[in-house]
Amino acid sequence: MVGHMSRLFWITLAGSLAASAHVLAQDSLPDPTRPPPGLQTAGAASAPAVADTLVLQSVLMNAGRAPAAVISGQLVLLGGLVGEQRLANVTERSVQLRGPQGTTTLRLTPEVNKQARVSRMEPTQ
Repeated sequence: MVGHMSRLFWITLAGSLAASAHVLAQDSLPDPTRPPPGLQTAGAASAPAVADTLVLQSVLMNAGRAPAAVISGQLVLLGGLVGEQRLANVTERSVQLRGPQGTTTLRLTPEVNKQARVSRMEPTQ
């Protein structure tokens, strides 16, 4: 009985390995993390950024290192260029770009208008 179980184990293992080898041998397995074909063209990464489409994604401020920002997917060091604009100032929540059209401020969070809440309850006496 033990010999039969051992033989069955080895046959199952060999079959599993053969099936795995067939799958691994295929070069056409799609990468699930890649965007669909045609979504991003080859020239899109090298195209100059347009001021209206710039998005501040992250601000990097570490002791001992030059401030930097991630703007529309591009890491830009202080003084570096984004299109025709130079990264002039980096704060914890925003950056300033200076270029031929003047100064542009990009913020991590949109403008928020805070208003005092009006209480609907009447005070008790």
